[in-house]
Amino acid sequence: MHDIILLSKISKALNKCCVQNKILKVNKLIVVVNENSHVNSSNLYDYLRSYNEDITDELTEVKIEIEDLPDQIAIIKNIEGDVAEN
Repeated sequence: MHDIILLSKISKALNKCCVQNKILKVNKLIVVVNENSHVNSSNLYDYLRSYNEDITDELTEVKIEIEDLPDQIAIIKNIEGDVAEN
């Protein structure tokens, strides 16, 4: 259950970052979680494809890195994507 909450937090934070930085589509995403988290590349990718379908697609690459973080904390380390032209 806690991992669903963390997946939701990551999803919302990703959407906010994309809006703020005018990213139209995420090509690559790197997220840092703690070693006890059950969030992995596969379930995060699936979650984002379901809840962030407007900014992800089948080519979006999702990577997870493990660091010493508190439970239920994740850090979006890197977002690479297509940016809106001004």
